[in-house]
Amino acid sequence: MKLKIETAETPDREQLRSLLLDAADQIAGAGASILEPRLRWDGNPMLLADAQLRPVLVSFEPEDSEAALINGLRGVEQLHNALPWINQVYEALQQRQQPPRLVVVAREFPPGATVLGACPGLRLYRYQPLSVNGEVALCFEPVDLPPAARVTQESAPRPDTTTLPQQASNDILPPLSDAESAYFQQL
Repeated sequence: MKLKIETAETPDREQLRSLLLDAADQIAGAGASILEPRLRWDGNPMLLADAQLRPVLVSFEPEDSEAALINGLRGVEQLHNALPWINQVYEALQQRQQPPRLVVVAREFPPGATVLGACPGLRLYRYQPLSVNGEVALCFEPVDLPPAARVTQESAPRPDTTTLPQQASNDILPPLSDAESAYFQQL
């Protein structure tokens, strides 16, 4: 069987969303699950759970990398503030109260990508749309860190295994009312 691989046109926002949902394991790690394909926040990011049951917010834009980054940072702040309630709504998170990770996907890296790429909990990808035997697919490229940052990042303890501060995890929250559950489900 021959493979015919060509560059493809940049997908529109909804095509890109669909392709990213198909590639959830590539951008959030093997074993990722989709919690919300479209949050009603700026940029309509996606909410995934990685294999360690940590929330992963995926912010994307077909062209504007700066908007993807800014919308993603706002979304992570909203997600972090609502994390105790979100953990109650999404059974896939199993009440683990782990801080969210942010994945930003755009056609080009945002300004300052090499500096931002070293931030724990943030992953930056640029994509190249390809046509493989007539089917559109995405090729992801992570930000390329300078060797010094890569060594520092690899030797630093991974924050992926941390949980919220002791005070926040010890707060006992009352169960959500039906109205509150309905509200968070619509997010």
